[in-house]
Amino acid sequence: MSYTAGFRQNRVTIRNKVVATTFGDVAEYQDVATVHAAKTWKHGAKAMREGALDAYDSVIFRMNWNNIVTRDSLLVCDGKTYQVLSLNGDRRQNEIEILAQEIVESESAPAPKPSASDI
Repeated sequence: MSYTAGFRQNRVTIRNKVVATTFGDVAEYQDVATVHAAKTWKHGAKAMREGALDAYDSVIFRMNWNNIVTRDSLLVCDGKTYQVLSLNGDRRQNEIEILAQEIVESESAPAPKPSASDI
């Protein structure tokens, strides 16, 4: 089923890896395109693992077919970053469906402040 542009109301920035050295070390991700996509929440989960709260949400993005998105791409939508889990595209139908998972960076605990007895 192909969606019209009216259903694709989210702006998604596609970020791909940039190789910085001749040895193949990846330095960072770079914005390569911004496209319109339909965003559908698949499911979410929260769990305590090793004393920390892990939270992630799975999202399905549907956009016009392109060869820019790869399994190593990151997608940025509404200020959140998503890692591509799987791609399912059909060039004849001009559509690509991407299953992605939100990347949640845990905040480290603040360092304890020194007390008067430590000085």
